[in-house]
Amino acid sequence: MEIKRWSLVTVVVGMVNVMLLVEGCLEEERIAILQIKTSFYYPNATSSLHDSWRKYANCCNWKGVSCNATTGRVVDINLSFERLAELGDGYLNATLFFPFQELISLSLHGNNILGCVENEGFERLSQLGSLKRLDLGDNKFNNSILTSLSALSSLKSLNLANNRLKGSINIEELNRLRSLEELYLAHNEIEGFKSFHGGNALLKLSNLKFLHLDGNHFNNNILPSLESLSSLNILNLSDNHLKGSFNIKGLDALINLETLSLDENEIDKFVISEDSRGFPNLRTLLMGRNHFDGTILAQGD
Repeated sequence: MEIKRWSLVTVVVGMVNVMLLVEGCLEEERIAILQIKTSFYYPNATSSLHDSWRKYANCCNWKGVSCNATTGRVVDINLSFERLAELGDGYLNATLFFPFQELISLSLHGNNILGCVENEGFERLSQLGSLKRLDLGDNKFNNSILTSLSALSSLKSLNLANNRLKGSINIEELNRLRSLEELYLAHNEIEGFKSFHGGNALLKLSNLKFLHLDGNHFNNNILPSLESLSSLNILNLSDNHLKGSFNIKGLDALINLETLSLDENEIDKFVISEDSRGFPNLRTLLMGRNHFDGTILAQGD
């Protein structure tokens, strides 16, 4: 009888421990979030996010934070547009996010971040195997951020739109992100992809479905770099420097393409070769504000 009583007590205590775990975030993660806060705000600053962090002891109830209902661990941190503008441009210590071992999604969109603190970049987060989505859009990162990000092989979605990427991008650094399904590089000043080790500058992201390159400085030479993207569904090349004859054969391998945007370029005709496969799954073709005059399609070799 005594043994049964102790067994029951053990079960009850175990259930209480599980309930406590589910109902509250882990202390190390709560402390880590508070440390992040100090780099985004003045000590006595106020905001809707900041106020919720004061109101609740459980960080799973904080604005911008979501937790796994079973483990209690943080899985989503959204700090978009949260860094005080009065702080000016700043550098990020990415290691502050290291405690979040089950983190799936991280958004630092629109925070005037210039880059990472030396030796404290995103490469230090390579052990966060659950991290799938990273939004760094609308900041001030330059090309050097790609070296840091190339260690995050688990990423499926990466947003670097509206930053300060320019000139030629190192193709090898992007190709290390083998799991990528979505890549947003829109509204930078990128002119092309380059292999800094020699050879073809070919994007080899076989899982990539969405590629947004709009608002850059790409010209017609971008097409050979896209030949291996056979899984691609959406390609946005609008508002670039594409001009003259646009040979569709250059995109022949994109057999799963459903949407192609070529708006706001200087294309005057599409060239179709006799052996071109075309786009069997294409549903939407956007080509407004170009230089078409009369015949749009021309037969090529």
